[in-house]
Amino acid sequence: MAEPNDGSAGDGPQFGIYLPNVGWEAAPSPAELAAYAVEAEAGGFDSVWVEDRLLHGELEMLEALTTLTFVAAHTTRVKLGTSVLLVNLRNPLSLAKSLSTLDYLSGGRLVIGASLGGHPPEYDAAGVSMRTRVSRFTDTVRFMRAAWGEEQPGLTLDPTEGLPMLPRPAQAHIPIWFGGRVEAALVRAGTFADGWLASSTTTAEAFRSGWARVRAHATAAGRDPEQLTPAKFCYIHVDDSTERALARLEATLPKYYGRPYDAASLSIYGPPDRCVEQALELLDAGIRTLIFATVTPDRAQLARVAQDVLPGLRKA
Repeated sequence: MAEPNDGSAGDGPQFGIYLPNVGWEAAPSPAELAAYAVEAEAGGFDSVWVEDRLLHGELEMLEALTTLTFVAAHTTRVKLGTSVLLVNLRNPLSLAKSLSTLDYLSGGRLVIGASLGGHPPEYDAAGVSMRTRVSRFTDTVRFMRAAWGEEQPGLTLDPTEGLPMLPRPAQAHIPIWFGGRVEAALVRAGTFADGWLASSTTTAEAFRSGWARVRAHATAAGRDPEQLTPAKFCYIHVDDSTERALARLEATLPKYYGRPYDAASLSIYGPPDRCVEQALELLDAGIRTLIFATVTPDRAQLARVAQDVLPGLRKA
């Protein structure tokens, strides 16, 4: 069993922030992306995260692992996370090598949020069948762990026998948190993953229920649920006007999702005190790594979260 990861039970809550690899207005320049990451680290965030989509018809998006590798060179402390990586759309051997290299070059700062994810057009373009997406997902995770030198009970073939994947990752065990909230996904998270990373559409009540199920599945599998990390990401917009903050989220989020998004119920928004109160509701549901996602690359919004929201949460 791995040691407790970033945000595990027994530690204080951890707070992350999405990097602007989603170009809500346009993709950031290299200088803008580097400055955002540096300011996030200086602002006290424990981790920085990237969205993963290979194809999107409306928004410019930077590839997730390339973005994190670039950011790793400009930071020294923050964890580097994917939320969530679409492992099924990539070649397992190439993906294992990319992740191993990123962890090695960053000094062991990688956290992998992973999911079946993806949209049918992306699966089609990648030449991957959606009918086998569950077995492909679990097989790929086991393949990567074996390639990184970890023992995988029941895996009869060493995927890199005779040609070991070197250098090894800096971490003896790269944490992998699974996304998804259907029962099968909760089973996988409890029996196979290092944590559960819930999406922005998971309410506090749904998280509390889902996390209880993940813990139950872990216990049934003979695992210690205290070693798993309960995590979630949530959109946020800090503004002295609650109405203006909500309007910004409601106008922006459909660009990504391609449909209306219930920002009023699912997001954190408004003046700092209100944002702190909403975030505390999520922490009270059991979340120990809370990841904020803004809908603008404007570093002024990053500063508001860092200066006006994080201190209240850490004090609480």
